[in-house]
Amino acid sequence: MSLIRNISFNLFLVIWAALYTIAALPILLMPLPVIIMFSSFAVKIVLLMLKLICGITYEIRGKENIPDGSFVVASKHQSPLETFILMVLFKRTVFILKKELLWLPFIGLHFFALKMIFIDRKGGSSVIHNMTKTTKLRLKEGRTVVIFPEGTRVAIGQRREYKSGIAFLYSSLSVPVLPIALNTGLFWPRNIMSLQRNCGKVIVEILPPIYPGLTKKDFLTLLQNSIEERSILLT
Repeated sequence: MSLIRNISFNLFLVIWAALYTIAALPILLMPLPVIIMFSSFAVKIVLLMLKLICGITYEIRGKENIPDGSFVVASKHQSPLETFILMVLFKRTVFILKKELLWLPFIGLHFFALKMIFIDRKGGSSVIHNMTKTTKLRLKEGRTVVIFPEGTRVAIGQRREYKSGIAFLYSSLSVPVLPIALNTGLFWPRNIMSLQRNCGKVIVEILPPIYPGLTKKDFLTLLQNSIEERSILLT
C-alpha cells in the first residue's frame, strides 16, 4: 500500500508541476505579489495532496519565536518537504539556491520571477559578496530570506558542517537569524521522487532567534549546535 501511495503521489507531483509551471507562465508577467500568491497556492495543493495520498501532515512549533522586523531563516535540510512548508509558513519567502536550478525548464522561470537568490558555488569569494548584497536588497523589499546552512539535503543520522555563508550574512546584515529544526527526513527522504515516504506528522520547530553581536565563529557554533541537537530530539 505504501508503494502504491508513493507512486501515486509522484505521478501527481510530475503532472501538477508540469501543468502549473507551463499554464501559469502568463502569471509571471504580473506584479510580484500576484506571482507569490499563485505560487503559494500551488505549494498548498502539493501539501494537501501529500496529506491525502501519503498521510503526511505537519505541525509548526515555536511561532512565538518569530521576531518583528527583518530576519534571516536558517533551516535544517533533510528533505524536499521543508521547502514547501517554509514557503507557506513565512510571508513572501525567498530562498538562497544554487545557480543550476535557474536553468530548469519552466521552473527556473518561476524561480527568477519570484526573485530567488542564486549563487554560483564555484564562484569563489565573490559569491559571498553577491549573496550578501542581494539578501540585503530582498530584506528591504520585505521578503523572508531562507538559507540551508548545510548547503544540501543531509539524511537523518548523517552530519555535515555548516557553510560559512550564513555567518557572513549574520555579521554583515545585523539582523536576527531564526534557526529551524525539523524531522522531515523521517517521512520524506532526500530524493524528491522517493518511493519511501512514510505517513505521520512532521514537526517543524522554530527556535529562539540569534541576535547580532556574536563573532562569526561563535555564531556558527551556536547555530549548528542549536539546530542539530533539537533536530536529533525530534527524531
